[in-house]
Amino acid sequence: MGFEELNVELYAYLPQKEIKNLISMLISEMEALGFLASPRAEGYAFLPAGLPVATHIRAAVYEGAVTVWVRGGSEIAESSALLKISPQEYFENLMKGLKKAREIFMKFESKGIVRAYIPGGDPDEGGDN
Repeated sequence: MGFEELNVELYAYLPQKEIKNLISMLISEMEALGFLASPRAEGYAFLPAGLPVATHIRAAVYEGAVTVWVRGGSEIAESSALLKISPQEYFENLMKGLKKAREIFMKFESKGIVRAYIPGGDPDEGGDN
């Protein structure tokens, strides 16, 4: 299992209107994958089935920028135990969410500066950009 793949680079510098559009799409798509959006001071925590586990996907929203990362990646074993699934299964679920986030970010590539990198991936499958 390549937990180092949880060290992603997903960020976008966009006009404020586009940031709102990106976040709206991100929330909708992540929730469709089972990651419920929970508001945080800096943006959102995308929690699996809404459960507050240490390892989850985060999105920070700043004036002019959005970034997505995995919080608590080193605690995936504990988080998966709370979810009653294997670390590998949770890792795969996180990767699905990250790949979906990458797909959304890439839709905004022509509107600003976008960096969407997932280590070891195939560009056509949500990998390096």
